[in-house]
Amino acid sequence: MRIYTTVAAKISGVISCSVLLILFNFFSASAQHRRFAGNRSQIQRRSVNRSQSRPGLQQTRERHLSAMRSSGQRASANHSQVNRRTVSRASTRNVSPANHHPAGWAASRPAYSRPPHIYGGRRYYTYHSYFYHPYRPFFFGPTWHPVGFFLAGLAAAAVIVAIHNEQYHYYQGVYYAPYNGGYRVIAPPIGILVPALPPGYVSVNVGGIDDYYYGGNFYAQVNGGYQVIQPPAGAVVYNLPDGCTSVNLGGITYLKYFGTYYQPIQINGQNAYEVVEVE
Repeated sequence: MRIYTTVAAKISGVISCSVLLILFNFFSASAQHRRFAGNRSQIQRRSVNRSQSRPGLQQTRERHLSAMRSSGQRASANHSQVNRRTVSRASTRNVSPANHHPAGWAASRPAYSRPPHIYGGRRYYTYHSYFYHPYRPFFFGPTWHPVGFFLAGLAAAAVIVAIHNEQYHYYQGVYYAPYNGGYRVIAPPIGILVPALPPGYVSVNVGGIDDYYYGGNFYAQVNGGYQVIQPPAGAVVYNLPDGCTSVNLGGITYLKYFGTYYQPIQINGQNAYEVVEVE
């Protein structure tokens, strides 16, 4: 009987301990749940407080995002404009040199198909390829003299020609002006008219138009005689007078005669010079 009582007491003690342990865990879990709920409530309150302490935070963020999107759109638009400008500039730079027709030229004048020689911000156009050969001044006859040559007197056959109320003397393709008791050879003014050309002049055809060349000067036939003109670009001559200066521009040696550039070329094995179009 004593044995059963002892066993019952032990069982009762075990049950009591188990019940106490279960109750302890229950109350501990409830306390942790209350603390977690309290912390979450505090976090929510702090979040609400922060929102209340920064009025319009959401609106500010939305405005900021909207500004970023607008900025991105503007940047994209600006980038597109830059690209368009770049393409435009590239298109301008990459324009083919073929069929380049200088302003003011008649439609009959052939366009340049060769790319220009570029130097110092200028373009030098020619129909023919550069072919260097030494410059040797040419004398056009016994009565011809280079610019600057002085004579004490003129031939009796010399005639007076005038332009812009200025008078000059002309004889056999040479122009004279009074100087120091005599006469000095000058370069003729553009537009001056002479009655005839001397023997030895040559015809120069550019774009179907016949001009004439003698002694470094070009002429067009007009009513009443021959008029001095600007050297036509593209004209080819085989002799240049004394008085030319050699000018090296980026590896090409031109000959310059009173403002006109001539490029040394070769045609059918013969040395020649082409009047350069400078832009």
